[in-house]
Amino acid sequence: MQITHFIYFCLLTSALSVCFSASSQGNPNPNPALDAFIVEEMELEHFPGVATVIVKDGNIVWLQSYGFADVENNVAVDDSTVFLLASISKLFTGTAAMQLHENNTLSIDNDVNNLLPWDLQIPSFTGQPVTMRQLMTHTSSIIDNFDVMEGYYDYPDPSIALGDCLQRYLAVNGVDYDAQANFLQAAPGSTFEYSNMATALNGYLVERATNTPFDSYCEAHIFDPLCMHNTAWFFADFDSSRVARPHQYQGGTYLPYPHFGFADYPDGQLRSTTLDLANFMIAMLNGGSFGDQSILSANAVGEMLSPQIPLLDATQGLNWYREELFHSNGSTLVWGHNGGEQGTSTDLYIDPVNNIGICVLTNGEGDPIYICDELYDYALGLSGLSGYPSPCLSTSIHAVQTNAVDRILVKVIDYLGRETHLEPNKPLIKIYSDGSIERVISE
Repeated sequence: MQITHFIYFCLLTSALSVCFSASSQGNPNPNPALDAFIVEEMELEHFPGVATVIVKDGNIVWLQSYGFADVENNVAVDDSTVFLLASISKLFTGTAAMQLHENNTLSIDNDVNNLLPWDLQIPSFTGQPVTMRQLMTHTSSIIDNFDVMEGYYDYPDPSIALGDCLQRYLAVNGVDYDAQANFLQAAPGSTFEYSNMATALNGYLVERATNTPFDSYCEAHIFDPLCMHNTAWFFADFDSSRVARPHQYQGGTYLPYPHFGFADYPDGQLRSTTLDLANFMIAMLNGGSFGDQSILSANAVGEMLSPQIPLLDATQGLNWYREELFHSNGSTLVWGHNGGEQGTSTDLYIDPVNNIGICVLTNGEGDPIYICDELYDYALGLSGLSGYPSPCLSTSIHAVQTNAVDRILVKVIDYLGRETHLEPNKPLIKIYSDGSIERVISE
């Protein structure tokens, strides 16, 4: 098998040289006008790097990257560049909760105190239970006290455990507990207010219900089934050279932030690539199924993509929300989430009616929504047949073994055809001198 390489094409803008990367698969529907629009938005919004993908009818119909993952060291973005997702992460935390709801490990409508090792009560409403459904719809009356939450950041990964962080913040005897600043003065279920800490609690409840660290649960039950092998919750799980550095734009210059994490990590610390997120979008558009794997039933997906609190916020589903995207013929309401953190801005949306998914990942602090509009407009005019399946589903390699005792291991490749080395718990392919191959998961 010939190993493909990334090719970069660059042009000079007033801010920096913007590189277009030709992916290992190639962009199936290149469009110079769309490229030009994205480059212009990068300059206006001060994005040093952007990665984009569109899926339609189960195929990847657009895959293009621009600019730099690391401006200082001239490292260009490509489709294997890992970005911090910020609040797109909440979609995965919600998926984990719905999996457990489906298999009756827990109910998202039960009192969360059934699972917590300490008692959670909303001040002045101590007799009223908080549920996971409320956590997933931002109606739990738990709110973000950023004065406290700033203390949960660390570099590059958090140093406070998830459970300890939430006990400090939510338990009456917690060192960061504040009845006025950590909670609304309203009954749970009565008021909508977006809450990062509510999603962090949702992740911890998954951890408690399964007796498994939240990140490990997601790896086994979401990322592995979806072939998302470049997705993880902690920076330590990556080759650091593949992770886009977050940047701020100051005085005409892109300045990098150090890589960071935070103890309330299920609300925003996930990192991934456009190719991995394409698999997630394909699965959600296909009723929770990806190839022969299923992460949710079609009914569960439908529930997540349904208005949950129409009297409080008609756009809110279960972690997913409705966003209006504009196109040549008007606008369409799609389902998804955006994300924003220091040095990163992201968007992911799916349209189940037209079977379209789009994702934009950046390592800057602007707003990618206008890029989303243009990608969606372009997607409406594309045929799904013009694309190709996820590389994970389309690998043409079949396991062939011989009885030869003198065969020599020639190389190891991953499922995208890239030469690599044996890594624990990662599906890989061994290629031998006699032409035989072997699929393995090394220990």
